[in-house]
Amino acid sequence: MTFDTKDYDCPPPSPAGPAEAQCDRVSHEWSRCGTSRDLSMKITRADEDVRGALTQAIADLGHAPSTESLARELGRNVPEVIGALQRLGAAHCLLLHPGTSRPWVVHPFALSPGSCWVQMNDRGYWANCLYCACGIAAALECDATIHTRYGGEAQPVIYQVSNGELQDTGDIFHLSTPAAHWWDNVIFACSSFQPFRTDSDARSWCRRHDFPEGAVISLPRLWRLASDWYGSYLSQRWRTRSADQVQELFRRHELIGPFWNSG
Repeated sequence: MTFDTKDYDCPPPSPAGPAEAQCDRVSHEWSRCGTSRDLSMKITRADEDVRGALTQAIADLGHAPSTESLARELGRNVPEVIGALQRLGAAHCLLLHPGTSRPWVVHPFALSPGSCWVQMNDRGYWANCLYCACGIAAALECDATIHTRYGGEAQPVIYQVSNGELQDTGDIFHLSTPAAHWWDNVIFACSSFQPFRTDSDARSWCRRHDFPEGAVISLPRLWRLASDWYGSYLSQRWRTRSADQVQELFRRHELIGPFWNSG
């Protein structure tokens, strides 16, 4: 694929809609917000092809292409591509900058600085959490060095992906936000997913920052999950997953219980 690098041409912001419902947490209990997936928004195969082409372009360029470039690649006009991006955003297949059709996060890729830097031989990418960083390495099927920090604090940590595996250092990965609430605010959710040396470190971090204790998984399981979710994003045609397919993927990795119920 060949793309130019002009910034996205975005339509003017739409008029503000009703205020979003507020999400309050009391004693670390989550309540549903008014930011759930728009189930009325039907994603077509053509929309999914836009998502696939966009993901490939980001892998090739290290950033998002322009809408014009993406439209040329797909043989479509710009309004069609903008409409597809808006539908994909409403269905939580990607995240757009508010009031625009400009991609902000196209998982596993972050398009602005995130908590992780994924360094390959010839290029690098931002990711908003270690899970997505592993997803980038899995999707690209190449060795990588992942730079991040324990708990997003001062201590840096480096993880290596080599020969199709994340090297197990004995660290753990803690997810504070339950799956049903990831898209209430996906940037926040990703920021609440952090690596730690031990379970005790994760619990201490939660107390220190007033975050709920969530789920803890090992690095090998994190890698298997990320590989299963993101590994085919560039090698196969991109397709959205149904809620049942998401739950089945979690079950394959023995991720069960209320925390992993995606709603």
